[in-house]
Amino acid sequence: MSPDWITKLRSNVLFWVALAFSVFQLSIAVFVPLIDLQLRALHVIFGITTALIAFPYKDEGKGGSLCAVFDLALIVFVLSSCLYIFINWLRIYEQPGESTRIELIVGAILTLVVLETTRRATGWIMPLLVLFLFGFVFSGPLLPGIWKQPGLPLEHVLNSVYLSSEGLFGKITGFSATFIAVFIIFGALLMHTGGGKTFMDLALLLAGRFRGGPAKVAIISSALFGSISGSAAANVSVTGNYTIPLMIKLGYKPSFAAGVESMASTGGVLTPPIMAIAAFIMAEFLGIPYIKIIGYATIPCILFYIGLFGGVHFEALSLGLQAAAKEDLPHWRDVLTWSRIVPFVIPIFLLIYLLLTGFVLIAAGFYASLATIILYIFSDFSFSGMKERCFQILKALSQGGRTIARIAPIMVSVSVLVLLLDLTGVAPKLSALILEMGGGNLISALFVAAIVPLILGTALPTTPSYIISAAIVAPALTSLGIDLVAAHLFLLYWSGLSSQTPPTCTTVIIAANYAKADWMKAGFVGMRLGIVAFLIPFFFVLEPALLARAPFVEVIVYTTSAALGAILLASGLFGYMRRKTGVLLRSAFGISGILLLYPNHKASVLGLVIAAVAFVGESMVIRKKMIPA
Repeated sequence: MSPDWITKLRSNVLFWVALAFSVFQLSIAVFVPLIDLQLRALHVIFGITTALIAFPYKDEGKGGSLCAVFDLALIVFVLSSCLYIFINWLRIYEQPGESTRIELIVGAILTLVVLETTRRATGWIMPLLVLFLFGFVFSGPLLPGIWKQPGLPLEHVLNSVYLSSEGLFGKITGFSATFIAVFIIFGALLMHTGGGKTFMDLALLLAGRFRGGPAKVAIISSALFGSISGSAAANVSVTGNYTIPLMIKLGYKPSFAAGVESMASTGGVLTPPIMAIAAFIMAEFLGIPYIKIIGYATIPCILFYIGLFGGVHFEALSLGLQAAAKEDLPHWRDVLTWSRIVPFVIPIFLLIYLLLTGFVLIAAGFYASLATIILYIFSDFSFSGMKERCFQILKALSQGGRTIARIAPIMVSVSVLVLLLDLTGVAPKLSALILEMGGGNLISALFVAAIVPLILGTALPTTPSYIISAAIVAPALTSLGIDLVAAHLFLLYWSGLSSQTPPTCTTVIIAANYAKADWMKAGFVGMRLGIVAFLIPFFFVLEPALLARAPFVEVIVYTTSAALGAILLASGLFGYMRRKTGVLLRSAFGISGILLLYPNHKASVLGLVIAAVAFVGESMVIRKKMIPA
């Protein structure tokens, strides 16, 4: 059997299996009243099966046929072991802890298959974390100090992992099987039926005619795209392919262009309404309506983009750059058409309306997806046009299934990890360690707490990084009296920002590849541009008014002060206000910006005074240069 034949067959099978996965998530998971265990078991079957097809053990070449048979055997095992859970759900609920040796062996093997699939989809980090905690469970009696524990019987652990509504089929898997899957499909429908191109053209129309326009286009398009896709890597891959060459053509340095796109794409993950799907999980964790989470996240998001726009604007002025060329801009009449706008705008507004009126997440996502499909198909009434659009819908659904398959294994692994954290008692011990390392000081504890999602996020997507961080770190932060919403958003921000920071810098590397630039330089440019995103999590923890969780007057005062601070900080970092500034003025504007961002009335007043003095000093320098000697 030739390798090419195997590859072609796998591609065709993947298309239809992924399509079936999406249809299952949009129909049966929404309308058929399955028990939690049954739904999660079917989700694991579809998710792991699709992932094993999408990420084979060996693509082609010598041994490819044998590896294909091995993967098929794994798929059959996953199907049978999960169907066993689907059929025996009642016994599992009624007789917890009762299991045979064969059942425990099957559970152990299924766990290893899930970890192997996770390794193929996302790398070694998550499987190693889970295996480490398994080792911790059984080596507990040998450990010193606070880490010592009595240990647990192997039978109890495997029973909890497989034959229970925890572990492989726990709450996190339930998230993946319901609203996460539906919103991934919704995003895929929007993106793969022309939404990505429409978002890009809208960004060009809004910002392309201004100075340094392509950089501002990158910001807007990444915000629009990222708010739906929830993936920084996908964001930069789609928008960067166009915006980076446009920025370089206008006159930006390649490293700067890559830095703009990578930071803007990272910011897209933190932009409502989707926010890497972590916002939905946060709402479930906190028992708060999702729409409120979006409201709390809005002000930090606005401040981030003010700082980002300020940075690219001052850089454009410093370089003397102009707007994008007319030939690079679309025409309004070509963009604002029924077929391009209505299928993307109406579903988003429908989604927001349904959430505001109290629809559950999975139902709101379903009806928004259904609206996208109907409006897209009937945006062209010709037979050939409708036929082509139906085919595009099938491709979009299949792509949605493949995207879920990349996420599902890691979410199931996270579900096992959360169970093991609970069984071992590691989470409260790590919380105590964070408090001890912070020395009881809030700022010090926040710096230590930020390390956990920052490290996890270098190898994991934003959502699982946030979930694990919330399990480990959130209790420590709330014990310090930190607002619960602020603590969770703090962890979400650092989980997202990790894709911008060394050593992995996923989004930076992708953007630098498009720009043919040094990824390290691009990474530091991005961090300089997005400095507000690195500061604001600390500030909204100190003052929840920046999350709109305070009296209205305080919210307005602190937000206005922070917005002005974001602009001044960008001015200081990029050395331009009304002209290029020297070290002294740059420092003054930078310091005043930080003081105005910091949520404290005295600090704001001091920041305004320093900024005023700096403005006067700059005016005197400008006047002196204008007057001939």
